[in-house]
Amino acid sequence: MFRATIFFLAGVIAYLITGWLAQAPSRLQSLDVPNERSSHTRPTPRMGGLGIVAAFVALMPLLWIMLLPAASNWIVATKFGIALFGYAVIVAVGLIDDLRRIGPLSKYLGQLLAAIIAVWSGAIFLHFKLPFGVEITFGWVIGALLTIVWLTGFSNFFNFMDGIDGLAGGVGAIYSLALSAVCIGTGHRLLGAGCLMMAAACLGFLAHNFPPAKIFMGDVGSLFIGYVLAAFAVWTTNSGARPAPFIAALLIFGTFIYDATFTIIRRIRRREKLYQAHRSHLYQRLVIAGQSHRRVSLTYYGLSAMLGAAGIVYTFSADRTRIIILILSAALLAAFTIYVYWYELAAARAKRVFASDAAAEAVEG
Repeated sequence: MFRATIFFLAGVIAYLITGWLAQAPSRLQSLDVPNERSSHTRPTPRMGGLGIVAAFVALMPLLWIMLLPAASNWIVATKFGIALFGYAVIVAVGLIDDLRRIGPLSKYLGQLLAAIIAVWSGAIFLHFKLPFGVEITFGWVIGALLTIVWLTGFSNFFNFMDGIDGLAGGVGAIYSLALSAVCIGTGHRLLGAGCLMMAAACLGFLAHNFPPAKIFMGDVGSLFIGYVLAAFAVWTTNSGARPAPFIAALLIFGTFIYDATFTIIRRIRRREKLYQAHRSHLYQRLVIAGQSHRRVSLTYYGLSAMLGAAGIVYTFSADRTRIIILILSAALLAAFTIYVYWYELAAARAKRVFASDAAAEAVEG
């Protein structure tokens, strides 16, 4: 009943606040004006992610209250309080970038501070569990460094993937729901409730962002979602009586991690400057080739749902089954990559045929 209540409240709060932001007076809005790199054609309000932030943070005290009856949980409650400072920092970084655009270094330093706060609150990698009983254990320093790389990396990856209508909001909801199943199934019920809050907040936002979008998420939303989910993944896989395997989290977040990593490697091989803006992510290439925002977003929803299910099954399966899941997941992502290249070639071929036919008609005319 508690989880259903916070799910409903988070969705309603996010929906109402995002709707107000979309209709707010122009003096209160920050508009995303189209340019040569944009996937939209008209100025659109951004910072809709504030609705997600407001819904999540407003309901955080309910999770805190759940911890208070047991005296032994006061330490955990204090950690949640520290975590709120991390949320405030990452929100501030995204909000400032939405309002006035800050440089990559300043932006990363803000994310770094938020990641350090998360480590201080107890989100730290201490071990990775691999199939067949293999476990890699880390000291505090190495674990803290790995955690910082993970938190800043995934929050940036999520930010990179917020480029078309409906993509980040819908995929964020799927990620949150899948991670909540892993959290609840491994005894991390509080984290599971937090994931449900995030899922509902994303859905409330998505009602205004699904193609054609009335408002964009902005960095304030994408950085926040990526940071929170990454931190929850650390806690779920490195705390409690039954930690979940980190590979399950990688599977759940697999679509965005794969797309961003594939694109970065491709750009390095092409000797492109990584800090420069671009439109070469797999989802952007599909849009450029002619697919609608709706179709691309729905494709990513399907991929994310399948990998999310794989992550859930992986968590509760035997080692042999886990190997099969990893092979099938890799094959799925490889097939998707081949599909993107095939679609680009087919679209280019169709344009050449159309141009040739148009030229022939002009000559005959």
